[in-house]
Amino acid sequence: MLATSIKWGNSPVTLHSGSIDDIRRHIPSFERRPFALTDANNQHFRENLRLDTVVRLPHEDDAGCVPVGVVSKDYVLLRHTQVLDLAVQALEKATIDPVDVRAELRISELGERMALAFVLPAVYQFDPGDGHPMEARLECLNSVDGSTRFRAEMGWFRLVCSNGLGFHITRTEADRRHVGNLQSTHISAVLNNGLRDYQLERDDVGRWVKTAVGLEAIGSWADGELRRHWGFKAAARAFHIARHGHDARILAPFKGRTPTNAVVQQSRSVPGSRGEAANLFDVSQILAWLAKERRDVQEQVERRAQIPALMADLELRARSAVSPATTPASGVTASQRQPRQPT
Repeated sequence: MLATSIKWGNSPVTLHSGSIDDIRRHIPSFERRPFALTDANNQHFRENLRLDTVVRLPHEDDAGCVPVGVVSKDYVLLRHTQVLDLAVQALEKATIDPVDVRAELRISELGERMALAFVLPAVYQFDPGDGHPMEARLECLNSVDGSTRFRAEMGWFRLVCSNGLGFHITRTEADRRHVGNLQSTHISAVLNNGLRDYQLERDDVGRWVKTAVGLEAIGSWADGELRRHWGFKAAARAFHIARHGHDARILAPFKGRTPTNAVVQQSRSVPGSRGEAANLFDVSQILAWLAKERRDVQEQVERRAQIPALMADLELRARSAVSPATTPASGVTASQRQPRQPT
């Protein structure tokens, strides 16, 4: 178990990693009970006929039951253990032996929210050309208190730092409210579609590696599309990383400034960065870094899911850009810039 500085809502998050069997014992069980009160004299009050309480049962070092949420009578309680079992069934149907799969679990303090990742075997890894392999993962998010919709998706993670830089595979996603029954076919569809599109997605990443992009296009994109979706500070950090390979704190004043001319204080280097961004893949990893640096799990997931669309906009800019003699956003001439080739 690893305690992290990440939270999910207002709850601390812990990280567990290992085999699927190792992970299973860290996933608590839940049940729904009538929503009713008992006073100090053990006198029962009338039960609420429209609501239930979701209770975490005794687990690991906590021998007591703990209420974690209140839900409507119509709410379908999808237990974390059900999600795990359905995912294992999906792996088996895809002829992937669960024994060969590494699992990673991020879970809130009382267990009400869970992010569960299944790292596919090494045969599904590939090197985009920089010596840092990328692995394919099936990821499932769930809550038992209704605070998070069930979500399953396939994604890429670049093995460049302790917990990876990731973004989602755009063609494979399922997002469901807690109504009706979740079937193994839902998770199987996400996994099978991801495996079916695996080569297409590899080709997309390979195209990003081969597509050069200049600081002028990155700056225009940061001031426009990226700022609209992720805000001034994230866009300013992205542009600074693209120029220098280091993250930055964004300082006041903000009025009258754009992300490309923000006042910054340079901070730590970004893992896997090679200095000035030279291609679309470099920029995708900047976005993955910024998503990972969010301190809330839900925000991380939402931002990773937005990366493909943001990259599609930048790719259009890169392909339509005419190489200028001078890049106004950076003050670097085209002849001075030395684009790096993938190793």
